[in-house]
Formats: sequence, C-alpha cells, structure tokens
Amino acid sequence: MEGLLLALGFVGLACALLTSWTKTGTLVTLVSFYFYFDLLGLEQWLPFILFSAGLLLVLFEVLIPGFGFVGVLGGILLALGLYYTTGDIFQTVRDLSMAIISVAAVIVFLVRNGYTLAGVSQFVLKTDLPPDNEVLAEDNQVVLYPGLIGEAQTPLRPSGKATFGDASPLYDVLSAEGLIDIHTSIIIEKIQGTKILVRKFTEGDD
Repeated sequence: MEGLLLALGFVGLACALLTSWTKTGTLVTLVSFYFYFDLLGLEQWLPFILFSAGLLLVLFEVLIPGFGFVGVLGGILLALGLYYTTGDIFQTVRDLSMAIISVAAVIVFLVRNGYTLAGVSQFVLKTDLPPDNEVLAEDNQVVLYPGLIGEAQTPLRPSGKATFGDASPLYDVLSAEGLIDIHTSIIIEKIQGTKILVRKFTEGDD
C-alpha cells in the first residue's frame, strides 16, 4: 500500500510538469506523500526534510539540466529520507523501485502523446514575472498574453511549436483542444504557470 502511494505521488508530479493538469497533479502528489508518511508513522522531521530536499534537488535537475551532481545528490537524499522513514532497506528499495517504474511508464506514455518538458526550463530561466501574472516575455521580443494570435509551426499533438508575429521566436505551446495542424492560426487561451495553452483561431475571436 505504501509503495503505491509513493508511486502515485511521483506520477502526479510528472503529470503536473508535463501536462496542463498542474493543479490536479500537484494535489495528487501532496495527498499521496502525506498518506505515505502518515501510514509509516513518521515520528521525526529529519526523514521528511531529507526526502523533501532530495525531491527539490531532483526537480531542479529536471527543470535546469546540466549540473548532474545536483540530481545525484537529490536522489541520495530522497533515498535516505525514505530509508529513515521505513527503517528497512528492502522496503525502501521496493517502494522506490515501484515509484521509478511507474513514473517512467507515465512519462513515456505522455511523451509519445506529444507532451514535453522543453518549455518548462526555458520559461524558468527567462521569465522574471510574478507567478500569478498572465503575461510572459522571451528575449524582450514578444509579450505573450491571452488573446494573442499566432501560427502553429509544427503539428500540436497536443504540444508543439508556435510563433506570435513576424519577429517571434519559437514557443512551446500546448493545444487545449486536441490535434492542431501545422500552419494553423491559433490564439492564446490561457497562460498557466509555464504552460501556454492555445486553441484554433476562428473569425469570432476578432
């Protein structure tokens, strides 16, 4: 049971990063991790702190790749946090293996269906705007906002590349209505955190 909760927490995290279900994925992750540690009877804060620090370092490595040792350190801290929680090396290996296999399978499924992490690190590095601001800018060339019209430069299945204006760089966008063909006019429906949600542009959007 504990292993399933841990796996579900990591799956929720993957969905929060790769899909538009950010809030749902985050909620699933928090609830799953809470019940995981609750069922194991967490008596000290150190294991939870180690686990949380390791998870944050792993996320940092995923979002801003290139450091290497940060991800390795994160994995070690995460495993130590689980070990000090369970007190059993075999249960730690079992639970962690179940989580890794589950999240790997979900990531492969999402990537094959067009979801990508490419835009996440790009926006993490380049935006200085508050999290609740619905406007994003890249390289000071284009200001993105809901209602801005652009063009799909690749098929959106549902993620892909798009431009917004003649001097626009390529942006990673996510279709809010399934497949959108290349060179289709699109309009930004919502900017949700680091995700640009778009749909097909119609005459009624003028």
